[in-house]
Amino acid sequence: MNILIFHWRDTKHEWAGGSEIYIQEISERWVASGHSVTIFCGQNLAGNMPGDEVQRGVRIIRKGGRFSVYVWAFYYYLSQFRTWCDVIVDAQNGIPFFTPLYSRKPKTVLVHHIHGHQFFVELPFPFNIIGFCIEHYLFPLFYKKVRIIAVSQSTKHELEKLGFSPDDVHVVYNGVTGHHSRKADNQKFITPTILYLGRIKKYKRVDHLIEIMPEIVKQVPNARLLIAGWGTEASSVIDISMRGALRKKIRIIGPVSEKEKKYLLQKSWVFVNPSMNEGWGISIIEANSYGTPAIAYNVAGLSESIRDKKTGLLAHDKHEFTQQIIHLLKDSSLRASLGKEAIAWSHQFSWEKTASESLRLITAQNKTAKV
Repeated sequence: MNILIFHWRDTKHEWAGGSEIYIQEISERWVASGHSVTIFCGQNLAGNMPGDEVQRGVRIIRKGGRFSVYVWAFYYYLSQFRTWCDVIVDAQNGIPFFTPLYSRKPKTVLVHHIHGHQFFVELPFPFNIIGFCIEHYLFPLFYKKVRIIAVSQSTKHELEKLGFSPDDVHVVYNGVTGHHSRKADNQKFITPTILYLGRIKKYKRVDHLIEIMPEIVKQVPNARLLIAGWGTEASSVIDISMRGALRKKIRIIGPVSEKEKKYLLQKSWVFVNPSMNEGWGISIIEANSYGTPAIAYNVAGLSESIRDKKTGLLAHDKHEFTQQIIHLLKDSSLRASLGKEAIAWSHQFSWEKTASESLRLITAQNKTAKV
């Protein structure tokens, strides 16, 4: 089967995150199962990545930028993909590729989360209004009868609120790369270390971590904060941290390699995610696989990837978020118990399972279309 995926970025993009990892991981496994997979996505910011390359068996074509990629997708479909592909995976990252308007091929939509208010946090006027209206009005209108893969129950509930039928929305959770038998709290940094690893965007609220560090250091004097990742708000976060009195307690690492990521997840005492909403939390489950418990706000997606008081802790406001970090840094027995449960929890997720379940849905869609 020839599978065409429309996605706004790939894993080599500077701002790649969980959605790009999801696509790449399942694509590689679909290829290993004997299928042909092409990902059409946008270029990086510098526009200097190969326009056409094969990465671990997956063909990746890059054309266009943050918004023009949608126009180029339409052109490439008509000129190159129309006679080649058997099915289409339309990845909706706030704005879908509107494939129902120009293709009659069987298609499946992949949705990580509904952005909603996030448009007004991330985009200036009038793009925030346009994005919100597309997601809340045009997306449900044009994709009403299209099968949807949601990455969590939280996302499924949000889609139902937009008017999608529960029968058309299927939950396929993210996977995790590798499982580990390490006992919780083993091989950790000597210094109490808080880790944030992910994109640095406004809605991720990484600045919250810098704001609460003075209170954390009052209670845990030798605590430190590591921020790994990059994004549109990285320069702002660096500026805030450098102007603060605790700048020596905060380290902005920037983008990290896969090897560095695993090292940080394994060695840190606590993993944190202060985001205002997510579809899921891949990095949380990855941290869990190393016995590192996580703390996040009780918001969509994160409240599902963290089992409160079992694999980590959920907070309802900034004060509670701060106190939970302090409590977990101080209480080694709690870290150990949460870490042990976190490892067991992470074992329920694998990319093999994710790829298999998503492929089954796409294949069923293709068979239905041929009947």
